[in-house]
Amino acid sequence: MVQIVQIYHKPSYTKAPSISNVIQKETNSSKIDLQVAQPLFQSRTSSYYPHLPIHIYNQNLSSLKNRSKLILMGNGFFGDGSWGLNTKTGTSTELMKQLSCPYLGDYCDITTDKNRFSEADAVIYHMRDKIDRKKAEKNRRPHQRFVFALWESPPHTPNIKSYKKFFNWTMTYRFQSHVVASYYSSNAYIHTSSDYYRYLLKENTAKNLNLNLRKANYQLSDEMLTNKNLGTAAALISNCGGKSGRLTFIRRLQRHMDVKIYGRCGNQCPENVDCREFIGKRYYFFLSFENSLCTDYTTEKFFSVLEHPIVPIVYGRTDYSTFIPSSGFINVNKFSNFTALAQYLKKVRYDKEKYLSYFSWKKDYVWGVSQLFTPICDVCLRLHLDSTPNVIDDMDAWWNANTCQAPKLWRW
Repeated sequence: MVQIVQIYHKPSYTKAPSISNVIQKETNSSKIDLQVAQPLFQSRTSSYYPHLPIHIYNQNLSSLKNRSKLILMGNGFFGDGSWGLNTKTGTSTELMKQLSCPYLGDYCDITTDKNRFSEADAVIYHMRDKIDRKKAEKNRRPHQRFVFALWESPPHTPNIKSYKKFFNWTMTYRFQSHVVASYYSSNAYIHTSSDYYRYLLKENTAKNLNLNLRKANYQLSDEMLTNKNLGTAAALISNCGGKSGRLTFIRRLQRHMDVKIYGRCGNQCPENVDCREFIGKRYYFFLSFENSLCTDYTTEKFFSVLEHPIVPIVYGRTDYSTFIPSSGFINVNKFSNFTALAQYLKKVRYDKEKYLSYFSWKKDYVWGVSQLFTPICDVCLRLHLDSTPNVIDDMDAWWNANTCQAPKLWRW
């Protein structure tokens, strides 16, 4: 018996044609008979937020090939050789389930076993961990993709000037990466009208994935507003340095309005509570200030608060309207000085209708669909769909040239 599951993709922002994906599943077999519809890989963005080229959201799944691809984690992740995955005893399906894409279990396997280097279709290297360059260059195969993986900004990156013609793909938070590994994945949200959401629901029904999908509160009650009684704005900061000068910025802003700093650089949150949840309930605004002002660098400072009943104030070098509507956040770069920013925040705090309008975008979104390493699922998809030869001539130039800026200089 063959079960037909149809997934229709909407036209992307790059005007790529809409593709009808047909996945044929044999219920009595572990194999999937796939009709190859359009093998040519096309990078597309979603018509829903976030407008990122996340492959599992936007790619033509009917183009996947039967042969399973092997992904080798070439080194550790901050010393963790397993990358937090059960790669020794877990099956490919279990591993892909850990990554929140169990539907790819028949198409990719993940290993940390360096003895399988020659078998690997892709080798992912985390640039903050040691890489055995000699062994890699000696044993690499022509078909293999070496993947540059990094979640840190350039100021916190080791010297990579020697990496010329070594990598084939990039997996970083940059929008122009081959695989976008945004911090969004740790606190991902998807629209309930999206094809991917409907597909997840079908997969959950068929395979009991135990999805923990959550709705954010987009209609704050009077009681919730009354509980915001500790102040206007707060920040949670553990790195007291940083190239962005965010602590200096906040201290100058404190001369114009009340701002409380929590974390290692300020006050401690109450014991046995989630600090972001605490701030979200007790304050009106959360200062989502990055430690580096680098192209597209957007971390959990922004994404981790979106599920909470608080408005993010952003300070970074990225287009935040890629992630959520501009009506859902306040960008400090829109103001000319501290006085103007403070006056606006005070005005919004006491304008109930205006304040509540910042939450309306959340109405049709759900959270809980992925985790930090879910972009590895995109590596899997791209291995199947993109056979175009690619060698990055100068990794250092791509990563470091003209990508970061100095702190914003404001009049007091």
